Amino acid sequence: GINTELGRTPMCSRVLLLAVVAGLSTPVLAADADKAKKPFMLKSAAFANGSPLPVDHRGDEDDISPQLSWEGAPNATESFVLIVDHAEEGGAGGAAGRQTHWIVYDIPSSVNELREEISGAGTSDIGRLGMKEEAGQEPIVVDPMESMMGMTGYEDPEIAQMRSMISGVVDASFDAGMRAKEGTHSEGGTQWRGPTKGGSLSFKLYALNERLTLPPGAKRDEVLAAMKGKVLAKTTLTAKVKD
Repeated sequence: GINTELGRTPMCSRVLLLAVVAGLSTPVLAADADKAKKPFMLKSAAFANGSPLPVDHRGDEDDISPQLSWEGAPNATESFVLIVDHAEEGGAGGAAGRQTHWIVYDIPSSVNELREEISGAGTSDIGRLGMKEEAGQEPIVVDPMESMMGMTGYEDPEIAQMRSMISGVVDASFDAGMRAKEGTHSEGGTQWRGPTKGGSLSFKLYALNERLTLPPGAKRDEVLAAMKGKVLAKTTLTAKVKD
């Protein structure tokens, strides 16, 4: 029994055993906590890993970015970097055959999702990530005419102006240096640019222990160089692109 064992063990071992019996435990180290967490994983509601990319996200269709979400980032994460590359079928291997379609860096550590259509088709809300619960979400302003008379779809001009004013104040209060940024992709733009040819599209998400000191529009090589020594974890999601 416990009493017999205690009689045969040194005093330090007795204290440890009694602590366990009493339901006490030693503090869990941060490194151990990370190991106990879910693995760092990137996924999309639009497609499963390795499945075809929906046509809405192609450059010759609606050309909008897909929904992405992730979990299991290390506790020490300060920012995320997303790089989306496309290896065309029958193209040259390596860097020569790679097309980069989207680069996003300095994503705040509080963010774990990019909503669909956050970038592409001439618009982007990437700079508002972390500013509100959902990037691009407008402040809620109730229109009494709509609530009382059921006039759905109608918004009084004064209500619209108020909504715009509140949104502008919130945007202006958000430190520009803390905003997420889009880099320059292979076609020279910064917003999402979907693929138009068959091949494999890879979404690579990196968890970093600090932010990058790069201005908006940085190129892929510049982003990768700035990431050296800062990467805590990486996860990849792939999609097939049909001709």
